[in-house]
Amino acid sequence: MKKGGILLLAILYLFLAGCQDVSQRPLKVATNQWPGYEPLYLARYLDAFHSDIEVVQLASTTDVMRALRNGSVEVAAMTLDEALLLGSQGEPLSVLMAMDFSNGADVVMAWPEIKSLADIRGKRVGVESTALGAIMLAAALDQAGLTLADVELVDLPSDQHAEALLQHKVDVIVTFEPVRTLLRKAGAVVLFDSSAVPELIVDVLVARREVLESRDEQLQDLVRGYYEARSYMITHPAEAHAFIARRQQLTSLELQHAFAGLRLPSLNDNIRWLAGNPSPFQTQVQQLHRQMRERNLLQGDTEPDLMAAPRWLEGVRP
Repeated sequence: MKKGGILLLAILYLFLAGCQDVSQRPLKVATNQWPGYEPLYLARYLDAFHSDIEVVQLASTTDVMRALRNGSVEVAAMTLDEALLLGSQGEPLSVLMAMDFSNGADVVMAWPEIKSLADIRGKRVGVESTALGAIMLAAALDQAGLTLADVELVDLPSDQHAEALLQHKVDVIVTFEPVRTLLRKAGAVVLFDSSAVPELIVDVLVARREVLESRDEQLQDLVRGYYEARSYMITHPAEAHAFIARRQQLTSLELQHAFAGLRLPSLNDNIRWLAGNPSPFQTQVQQLHRQMRERNLLQGDTEPDLMAAPRWLEGVRP
């Protein structure tokens, strides 16, 4: 075959590959390590997904946000404030559902010689440079009557939190489960937790707006498979908790304590949270947006592009 013919075939192959139905490609879902995201991994373990869905755990929230921003993944689990932050940076996202509400699982911790929040004045405070870290730290400082100028901030991705406190690279750490349990076993104490700011921190499953139509069936399968795993957690609690404990590297009792700091909404809870005008979701977004604006956590003056997309929840059979 002449070179021109080979070149033409190569171009045709690339064209056809580019035209491949995107629904035939894996739907990539990213999370960091957090107990509230475990039903996604349990669903994968149970073969509850009927389409090609890849759930991957990345090292930190920062990595998850970067992967979603650059298009390496189509769906991600993150806190609502982090989704708002991405929205303020021009990333149009849709919220598929709430995954959990934090009620004590996010914490500010230190060694016992630091007896109260007021004692963190002048201390090195490790915190990931995300909206979640900033909000938790701001809430703790507000309660102590302190400001950011009163502490020395040390930027740390979440996969370095435990090591930083254990090796005394920082005096205080803003972190979450399962690091909370690991550090408590080592003797660290909780100075502040998310139960003091109920429902401020909610984890959500978000999708890039551009894939909603092209990945409709896979998104439906993702949400359906998630709730199949949630049902398995109720009908087979011992087996489900054993699987999750292994993944989180916790004992069964430690996992029980970790889940005690979370509320995982039911299917009906989620539908109610996203439905209505205004919906509880919209109200929470507005409140969180105001708080983040007051703390200078958002970029620009435009409203973050964040929408509710409950139709896949509504397609799940109870």
